[in-house]
Amino acid sequence: MYCRSVCCNRWSSEERLEGKTVIITGANTGIGKETARDLARRGARIIMACRDLERAEEARADILEDTGNENMVIRKLDLSDTKSIRAFAELINREEKQVNILINNAGIMMCPYSKTADGFEMQLGVNHL
Repeated sequence: MYCRSVCCNRWSSEERLEGKTVIITGANTGIGKETARDLARRGARIIMACRDLERAEEARADILEDTGNENMVIRKLDLSDTKSIRAFAELINREEKQVNILINNAGIMMCPYSKTADGFEMQLGVNHL
């Protein structure tokens, strides 16, 4: 009974997030995009950390139209490449005075066997390393 009331109802919050900076990995589709939409609606500064910049821009435009929050930026992040991760971290350290919320949303599942740029099995490399 308890699980049904928690899992089957839509959760929302009215908490305002002006002045808060949020990084969301995989923010251009699915749960990441909807999370970005909700937090943008509540006034947060959103950093959309995405591998595909074209799809990220489409998602950003959609969220902007829906929320009116222009305080969203797209930054390149490919979790299958440690050079990309390092470059992203260095950029964030240079550009941002603070990061209040980090949402590690991006990941892959049940992909065909392949390796990351650094030679790790893809699912392990992206989701854990």
